[in-house]
Amino acid sequence: MRQYILFLLLIFFQPCNSQFRNSLYDNNQINISIRGGLDFPSYDNQTKYIDYKPNLNLGISADYYFNWIGLGIDADYLQNSPKNSYPTENLYLGNIKISDPTLTENKIQRYFFGIGPNFRWVITDDLGLTFKLKGGISNIKGGETSLISTNGNNIYNLNFHKGYDEKNVFSGKGELEFNWFFSENIGLNVGGYYLQHFKTKDLATGHIPFITNDNRNTISPANAETRTSALEHEVHSVGFFAGLTFRIPAKGSDPNYGLSVIARDQETGELLPDTFVELYKNGKRAYFARTNAQGVAFFKNIKPDNYEIKGSLYNIDLISSKADKTEFVKNSTIKKEISTDKETFLVKGQVNICNSKNPLNGVTIVIKNNDTQIYHDIKTNIDGKFYFKAEKNSTYDIFGKKGNYFSQTETVTSKKVDRTNTLFLNLQVCMEETTCGKPINLKNIHYDLDKFFIREDAKAELNKLVQFMKDNPKVNVELSSHTDSRASDDYNKTLSQNRANAAVDYLVSKGIVKARLKPIGYGETKLLNKCSNNIDCTEAEHQANRRTEMKVICP
Repeated sequence: MRQYILFLLLIFFQPCNSQFRNSLYDNNQINISIRGGLDFPSYDNQTKYIDYKPNLNLGISADYYFNWIGLGIDADYLQNSPKNSYPTENLYLGNIKISDPTLTENKIQRYFFGIGPNFRWVITDDLGLTFKLKGGISNIKGGETSLISTNGNNIYNLNFHKGYDEKNVFSGKGELEFNWFFSENIGLNVGGYYLQHFKTKDLATGHIPFITNDNRNTISPANAETRTSALEHEVHSVGFFAGLTFRIPAKGSDPNYGLSVIARDQETGELLPDTFVELYKNGKRAYFARTNAQGVAFFKNIKPDNYEIKGSLYNIDLISSKADKTEFVKNSTIKKEISTDKETFLVKGQVNICNSKNPLNGVTIVIKNNDTQIYHDIKTNIDGKFYFKAEKNSTYDIFGKKGNYFSQTETVTSKKVDRTNTLFLNLQVCMEETTCGKPINLKNIHYDLDKFFIREDAKAELNKLVQFMKDNPKVNVELSSHTDSRASDDYNKTLSQNRANAAVDYLVSKGIVKARLKPIGYGETKLLNKCSNNIDCTEAEHQANRRTEMKVICP
């Protein structure tokens, strides 16, 4: 049963990683809760053939909250029924069948009274999660069980337990309670608990052993096992409940002023969790918060004033809003909204090491707007993520830079994307570690038919290689060119060597020392597929063989 304690604590401490916030209704707040549910008991009383069924739990609690911490009193009534597992049919004494037994079972009733601290996490104006700890005393009564059979004048008490008659048993309780208020003063509660009664004592118990063979249960009264003294043990209980909570503002409490800010996309209406929201007064930041999973940030017990409401999502600014001092109402929350720009998209990028799911942090992402030819760069976070704002009807080329990693150029476009139903554009960038001797295919380097001069569209890819070699000045690179199998072997060898030479010449023109570069034309000698001479292949298969590769030369 102790695993339930760990389970409840795990659930509690996970939300507590978030900041505790005062609720509009928390300070000097009284809550009265009533509840009912199902209790699952475990009695460590060593009754071999008696267990206990899940049954009713009823409770009432009164809690006073200073703010996010409070003090509460609980009263619980729990009821369980014994469950006999001793056989009740085909009972024999030797070869004589005895009568089917009569089973008598009385319910166990437990009354718990406890007091202790409460810890509340306010999720929204209407939703809250509370962890309660209670220590107190319990009364435990009932549970008498007997299974009696007769054989002539002989009476056999096959299985019995005298039950409980305990008072003032020290008990402890941990409870996790979720509240949703559908009006200012009335709400629903649902949750679970773990309850333990320490050093509980029962009355006598015993049973007559039996042997089961050929569908016969043969009893052995001479070997009856009986305990007449009380056994000190523990009683555990877990349960679930639901009910109503009534909250009562304390008289004379200070007035509260609240502001809730919704972050939303202007076009799609999509709510924006994890938006950083700030309230500025006279140009200085006065308060800040972050939106929750519902896209709402709460500011509680703030001073009524004129505020500018600013927000940013992934460090991208949203359209601000204002709150006027005259809008604030005592003991109420005013609502405001900030939004994204309907003329832009948000690009969510992820950088991983190629052919794996491992993210790469600290990567400089170079972003080029192909329409304006404007460049800018940003860094990936610890999870390899990056974000930027993309204009409507625009196309961007993106690649990454980091040490001895090399990335291909990826493209993301907002052209022909309907902004009214799309805010985010997703992009994956992979970076490959340049291990010496390992070839890396340079995408997007194309040549005109039978030509070897560097086209404009190939320069962007070669410029990345220029930057890579400047970032790694001790690295030497082999630059190789490959053709498909069409045309003669000699022709392809010469053409590929000329193309490799042209690529090297371009790098030299950008400031790379020629001694660090080794151009090699492999022609059709290193095909990636079956498409050798006189083999029928598709254009796509031939295209796979036409490539330019770079690899770091091993020292």
